[in-house]
Amino acid sequence: MTLTTLRTGTTGTADPRVAPLLETVSRTTRSAVLVAGGYFDTAAGIGAFSRNSFDLGLRAGRAARRLHRGNKVVYDVIVNDLGMSCSADACTVPAPGTPAAGALDLAPLDAAAAAAGVSYSVTRERTLRNRAARAMKPALRAPELDPPFAREGDEILFRSRTYAKVLAGVVMDDHVVPRCPLIVAEYFARHFARLRAFPDCARRHVLDINSLADRDKVTKGAEIYLRTQGTPEEEIVLVFADAECADPIALPYTAQDF
Repeated sequence: MTLTTLRTGTTGTADPRVAPLLETVSRTTRSAVLVAGGYFDTAAGIGAFSRNSFDLGLRAGRAARRLHRGNKVVYDVIVNDLGMSCSADACTVPAPGTPAAGALDLAPLDAAAAAAGVSYSVTRERTLRNRAARAMKPALRAPELDPPFAREGDEILFRSRTYAKVLAGVVMDDHVVPRCPLIVAEYFARHFARLRAFPDCARRHVLDINSLADRDKVTKGAEIYLRTQGTPEEEIVLVFADAECADPIALPYTAQDF
């Protein structure tokens, strides 16, 4: 399928991967949708998952606009520029010699976006980490935190209703080091705030395309956001896929699910 086909829709058939991702987006009510695809690590650069998930996101966004003429769709690419590899909770520092984060080479994504006639923003995980750390500063001053957070020694825990234990952060000296779920929650907080700029849209959705390996940390982050800041009008659709994005799985969540 060519980039021209993506923009004009001349094939006459819908991409079968897309409809399941948008099942909860209304056909009768205006919605604001943020599509997050194209994730990559600055150390590795843009690879197959980044290109294919960005392409899937473009197709999903185009389909979302067709569901209702009043829908607003924006696009974002998350970039891991922390110099760390994150699993469900913990982060590990890369081996010596790993390239540090610098200027981003976005050429493949720029070309795809231009061919589709859209623009996109870039969110750096370093920025999310710093914002999340500032938000958790009360943990430095008081041993008791507002539920569902709790401090146990130097650990800041989130009392999950899905997981036995979610490590949100660690207190080190005079600062908080956020762990992956808290960084993910900060992402949702940042971009739902962005979607509120469309007051004529009654519903807000973040469609977040992820690697299968990241399922735990993004699900934990979704729960943190929805239980602490989410509103009834908001929904997170977590999409999980392999590098080819051939058979994505969509899991929609609202605050009621937790």
